Amino acid sequence: MEGEIEEVQTTTVETNLLTELASNETSLLALVQTLLSPSTLPHLALITLLSTVLYTIANVADDGDFASLAFISLSCGYVITALFSNNQRVKSLITLEGRSEENVKRNIVARMFSSFKICTLPLAAAGVTGVLIMMLFGQGSGFDLPAVFPISLGSLFILWAIAQGRSFGAWASSMAAKNLPEKTSASGNIKVMIGTQLLIVIILSAIGIIGFQSLYDTQFDALGALLSNIGFFFAALAVYALTVAWTWNYRKMALRDKALKQFASRWTLFAHVFATWHLLTVWRQFAMNPGAVEVFIEEVLLMMFTVFMAIWSITSQSVGEKFKLLSTDNALPWGLAFGYAYAGSVAMLATAFNDITTVMITGHIIALLTITWMQRSVLGKILDQHDLAVSSKRVQIQSTNEESSNQQESELKTKSESKDEEIDDSDAINVEWDGAVGPTISDGVEWGDVIEVDD
Repeated sequence: MEGEIEEVQTTTVETNLLTELASNETSLLALVQTLLSPSTLPHLALITLLSTVLYTIANVADDGDFASLAFISLSCGYVITALFSNNQRVKSLITLEGRSEENVKRNIVARMFSSFKICTLPLAAAGVTGVLIMMLFGQGSGFDLPAVFPISLGSLFILWAIAQGRSFGAWASSMAAKNLPEKTSASGNIKVMIGTQLLIVIILSAIGIIGFQSLYDTQFDALGALLSNIGFFFAALAVYALTVAWTWNYRKMALRDKALKQFASRWTLFAHVFATWHLLTVWRQFAMNPGAVEVFIEEVLLMMFTVFMAIWSITSQSVGEKFKLLSTDNALPWGLAFGYAYAGSVAMLATAFNDITTVMITGHIIALLTITWMQRSVLGKILDQHDLAVSSKRVQIQSTNEESSNQQESELKTKSESKDEEIDDSDAINVEWDGAVGPTISDGVEWGDVIEVDD
């Protein structure tokens, strides 16, 4: 019976929970290739150029209303384009075609400017959106807008930071659920698991510290870099210890099942590495004094990473094969819409705080807290559903056994009653009690003679 229940546990967990996670499409490389396709590179060049210009206008020229209007309009313009991008005509207007002979004869500068014609449609949609916004909400002359526009755009940064952590968590949990063992019987030492993870986190942290410190020191000293940033290791250990304490019970429960044990080990390791990277970025802002160019490049890369992960988390979980609002085919315009909204939120917050560093630190802390919270929530959800499924199956097995036992008792009772009926129906011996008894031993004996017995 125990073996039967264990087999049920394996089937239930892998089929309903872990297999569901593992079935998500995890090919980020395919998505990156789609977004960075040479046929759509002018869109990426345009978002880099316009985001830089609008950020400068918002912070240097102190014209946040115009910048917010432009960012919102551009985002809406690409949303409109994305909604119709599955149409072949629209797709041809926003994608570069193969090189023609006339195009090849042009010099590289002429070809570059000519290629930007694929940005005409989304820019036109953005222009119409901007005009409508000004007509409906404009105040006075110029580009004056109600304060709710720049404030709302800036507040999106919090959502982007949370989305970054949740999107990475979805990808990491999907990767952790792949190729899990089939057998469920397991045993392990939680201290070994934690010690192994901690060693990996420390090694990766050391590599990160040495790598970034080498960018700032003319005479690089690896040991000196580690010692001068010893505070970061204490901070990383503290974050790790608090996270382990936060998820301790779930980690212990996962040891009883081999598949759950391997999933928990992988998932928490991915989450710890991601959280440590965010912590390292925050540490660098305080202790390593990165340059403005480095911060800008890092912010652009962070924006790209966030957009990639957000698009993946949506496209990997389809709402249906026939209808899908966001798919790989229209991922580029959706990604550009997200990108303009992200860049606009950073620009608005940088204007409010007069410092992009503060904005970046806030975003990294929010992402760190999000992935830390997700460690417990993901483990808890899977373990709780696992226990519920196993308990339900046990009840089902017990109910089946009881039904089988009752059926056997019913069959035995039926057989017994059948035998009794057979006995009652058989030919029994009939005895007639009419007082006539047959011949006896006394018949024919004369009782006149008496036998005398001598004393």
